[in-house]
Amino acid sequence: MNRVKTSRWWRYITAWMWPSLVVLPLSVVLTSCFQEETKALPYLGVNHTDAWVPTFLINGEGGVLNVPPLGGGGGEVCCVTMPKRWRPNLMVTVKWRKQGHWLKDAQGKYVIQNGGRVLIEGGWVEQTVPVPEYTDRDLSHFDVHFLPGDKVQVKVSFIYPEHKDYLPRYPQQRPAQL
Repeated sequence: MNRVKTSRWWRYITAWMWPSLVVLPLSVVLTSCFQEETKALPYLGVNHTDAWVPTFLINGEGGVLNVPPLGGGGGEVCCVTMPKRWRPNLMVTVKWRKQGHWLKDAQGKYVIQNGGRVLIEGGWVEQTVPVPEYTDRDLSHFDVHFLPGDKVQVKVSFIYPEHKDYLPRYPQQRPAQL
């Protein structure tokens, strides 16, 4: 009689356990097969507008990178994570702060507090844009182009914006007004 109880118990356990013993390891293997390989890329900003871009984020990553009007951000900052292989519908969200201004009083003079001028920071703008197709060779750096009308364009590239073959063209400084 004891043998019958053990046998039923054993069948019950094995009926419920063996699928999980097969499914769990199989799901771990399949999950690792479908995980997207990524690479951390340094990024830079290129400004095609007349206003400063004091800081920007890519997919919530990044930080301060002061991008001057009609120019570059003075180097690369680390890092933004991108898939090693481009895929259709790959998008990124770029969030940037617009140029602020110095606070002035009713007479048009700068307001001074604690020994310095008071900066009124600009508002934040956010845009989600497609990432153009890239290859393994291109996985060198990630470029964000700030365009007029609060638009952005991004690019993964192995050449830098100052290069003659780079598109979009690096912004040209306007001649000084006389």
